[in-house]
Amino acid sequence: MIEIHCQKDELLKGVQLVQSAISPRSTLPVLSNILFEADGEGLRLSSTDLEVGVRCLVKADVKSGGALTVPARPLSEFLRTLDDGRELLLKSVDGQKIEIKSGRDRCSLACLPKDDYPVLPEFNLEKAVSLNASVLREMIRKTIFAVSTDETRYVLNGVDLVIEKGKMILVATDGRRLAFVERETADKKATVSAIIPTKAVNELARVLGTDDKTGELQMAFTENQVTFKHKNVIIISRLIEGNFPNYEQVIPKGHDIQLRLKAKQVLAATQRAAVGTMERGGSVRYSLSENTLQISASAQGRVEVESELEIAYKGEAFAIAFNPVYLIDALKALETDEIFLEFSTPLNPGVVRPVGDDHYKYVVMPMQAN
Repeated sequence: MIEIHCQKDELLKGVQLVQSAISPRSTLPVLSNILFEADGEGLRLSSTDLEVGVRCLVKADVKSGGALTVPARPLSEFLRTLDDGRELLLKSVDGQKIEIKSGRDRCSLACLPKDDYPVLPEFNLEKAVSLNASVLREMIRKTIFAVSTDETRYVLNGVDLVIEKGKMILVATDGRRLAFVERETADKKATVSAIIPTKAVNELARVLGTDDKTGELQMAFTENQVTFKHKNVIIISRLIEGNFPNYEQVIPKGHDIQLRLKAKQVLAATQRAAVGTMERGGSVRYSLSENTLQISASAQGRVEVESELEIAYKGEAFAIAFNPVYLIDALKALETDEIFLEFSTPLNPGVVRPVGDDHYKYVVMPMQAN
């Protein structure tokens, strides 16, 4: 019989960490549950949708160990109703229920046996690569938004991770835009090339985002899986099979026009102009004349929006159009004061780069102006 004493805050944090891996569309009842495993180390929580799994260790005083699976949603909802700092007593009843008591409050949940739950692989430290977690978090933030959501383009439904010669590269693309970022790694011998599914990358970003002092993260690969370990949390994911597109062919090697702009001004003007598109998928026009950048859009004469920015430009008149969502996504993710906007022709891709960072490039295909 399981008997555990723990803090409500600790348990709820752990439940919320692993709960996000659970698929709401699962047809297997046990996959709507969280696996509880209590032993001398504490209370281990695990969840999976058979593609991505999350496991974390919760501090607990384990009086009697054991394992069973607990329905995630009612457990999470009950814990959220309790005040912070509450002490909890968890006891299993005949291996079929778990009772949660706190003062005069009680919740009983019907459980399923551990044997019905998929076995998550163990983390192999011997083959792990160590990474700076805060650097990886920043790299994910600057690329994940460009991943394709089109399930027919399976190989683009993830982030391409390459580690070689002391460099780590993340690339994401949906075929109309591409985000590339490169950073140095402390491990100069590691060699990795893998496509990591979007859900796993989002889970990792969420885990890293809960701690400002992120420290080190360990990453290990098998033939078709990747495992990330950060402090008391482990994320396991299948890899996407296939070959990622050759991104080096997509990134322009040069430009004819380079503008140095205030990122917030361009973001605000693009957001205003997007109102004029009236629909998702419309284009915003970026027009250059002497010392002026006009950002504008119109929707069949019903709505017209334009903003003008004073810039340093002495060249010929030039105009190019983009999907505003693609620019807005990048400008929000970059968190930089100034950017370079680089163009060649109205039909060639444009490039966004943060000033002072030569190792990030965001490439976006132009559109026909409305």
